[in-house]
Amino acid sequence: MEKTSTIESSLTDRPLRSLDRFFDVAKKDTVIRLRWPLVILSSYLLYYSPSEWLTATQIQAVLILYLLSHSTLYFLADDLFDSPYFYAPLLVFDTIVLGAVLSTSGAASPDFYIACLLTVVLSVICNDARGLLMVTILAPLAYAYFVFNSAAYLDPNVYLRLPFPFVISLFYGYFAQVERIRSTARDKEEKITRQQKAAEEIRRQRERLEVLHQVNMSVASTIDKAEILSAFLETALIHLPYAAAVIRLRHAGVLETTAARGFKSKTLSNGKDSLAFTDRVLDDPAPLKVRNVFTDRQVSNLAFFEGEGLVSFLCVPLVANNEVLGCLLFLTREEHEFNPEEIDFISTLAGQAAIAIHHSELYDRSQRQSEELTDAHKIKDEFLKVVSTQLKTPLNVITGYSEMFLEGLLGEITPIQEKAIETVARQSKELHGLINTVLQVSSMEAEKLHVELHEINLWEFCSELRTFYDYPLATGVKLVWNYPADLPSVEGDRAKLRRMLENLVGNALKFTQQGTVMIAVRYLAGKQRLEFKISDTGVGIPEENIPKIFEKFRQGERHTGMEHGGVGLGLYIVKKYLDLLGGNIEVQSRVGEGTTFIFQIPAPLHGNAAGHEQLLLPTASESFGADSR
Repeated sequence: MEKTSTIESSLTDRPLRSLDRFFDVAKKDTVIRLRWPLVILSSYLLYYSPSEWLTATQIQAVLILYLLSHSTLYFLADDLFDSPYFYAPLLVFDTIVLGAVLSTSGAASPDFYIACLLTVVLSVICNDARGLLMVTILAPLAYAYFVFNSAAYLDPNVYLRLPFPFVISLFYGYFAQVERIRSTARDKEEKITRQQKAAEEIRRQRERLEVLHQVNMSVASTIDKAEILSAFLETALIHLPYAAAVIRLRHAGVLETTAARGFKSKTLSNGKDSLAFTDRVLDDPAPLKVRNVFTDRQVSNLAFFEGEGLVSFLCVPLVANNEVLGCLLFLTREEHEFNPEEIDFISTLAGQAAIAIHHSELYDRSQRQSEELTDAHKIKDEFLKVVSTQLKTPLNVITGYSEMFLEGLLGEITPIQEKAIETVARQSKELHGLINTVLQVSSMEAEKLHVELHEINLWEFCSELRTFYDYPLATGVKLVWNYPADLPSVEGDRAKLRRMLENLVGNALKFTQQGTVMIAVRYLAGKQRLEFKISDTGVGIPEENIPKIFEKFRQGERHTGMEHGGVGLGLYIVKKYLDLLGGNIEVQSRVGEGTTFIFQIPAPLHGNAAGHEQLLLPTASESFGADSR
């Protein structure tokens, strides 16, 4: 069915296409034949209608000249009739003659002028040949119907006017259709030309994008600068129509040839002076092109170009991070004019190379800095270990003698001496903890941390931790423990968990002068996570400082005037261990009201361990929350 429908449509459109081909150009024979009826009708109308302005002899002379002008068309060249510069004046001439004839004869009525005008308009605005044929046939019929039905008396001259709409429609409509088809053809030709230009531009852009892609692939495959330059030049010369290429990079304020491809000689020692003028890109980073080095005055030393047979070149700067790194040169062995579009593309290519070179230099610089930092870090770690170890020996002696004095082994001491020795012992213990913290951080950074999972009986773990703080606290500070008696046994890293809690509890005690420090523990069975909550009523932390407290050597702000020790490593260790264990921590704090640390860590159950009864009693400085959370 589709094939039959297509054939029928083709047969239906064939006459129309043939008719359109009739109007492709204004042909000589067609123009003369269509003009003959207009000439004859105008002549008859002028000859048989009485004229008040012209005598019979003058009318005959005008008619003879008019007929001769038409006969002259037979002797003109055929190409003239296809030019609008010829048939346009012809149309104007015939229109003037027709108007003069009608005005002179006086035989035309207003309805005739209206009919002729409407016919001309309809003929001109028709968009296809079928419309023109309809106007040609219907115009005289409509005018005849109007004349015979509206006039009481018919003038014999009316029979000369009746064919005029038909002739006018054919004559003027023909040229209108010719011009319409010519205009359509021009539009199609312009459209095709634009499409061809667009296709050509797309093809060029695709080729350039392919070159950019290939160059990018070649320079991205390595970070070594020498390999980048070599790969860049080789790839560029494969895809671009140039004979040779050079990359010159800045060194000690001048440009030196770093990489070159496509030259006859293996070394470019002779080209050093010939290419020296490219140093100007360091001061004026603009593309420099030379169509012919042998006629351009800015090239003085031609020995290198003569030996290599090079004629033209283009030099573009290599700019990265607003810094001129050097220049890129492409050279040809035939005279070549570098157009602006080509220069823009080469500049883009040079920018890509400059970025790769810049990244390579940054990488080399970062590698050197990394090695220097690694060496400095090792020296620092060794220094901390040595100093910390050496500090422990005299510190142990001080602690030992302090305990001997307090136990009375070295004789009786006065109450004032006892209080002073207790202060020395307490400060020694704190200094001992600081040294251990520094050693631990150094060990953490020097060695790769790993998790050591063991069974942890949570109730025993919490009770053991509670006994660690069984010493007199500061006056007005109360330590509260809140954990249920039925805590299960879980899988976890006992040492790291204890270290985190000691740091958080110690931090809370250090910043609390009066009030309560509470340690709460609960096990989230549904999530198999262990949660610890350490809250205090201390000085608090400003909200803007909370994100910084886990940084190394970051100590609490002294906004309250409190003096406290430490080196700012406790919370840093907590965060490092939490990240290692896959846990998270939340900080809630208000200045002057206190701080709460809540952290959770994964803790799967170990077997079916039951809870334990509480065996330890609260000391004088602490209380125990009996409620289960």
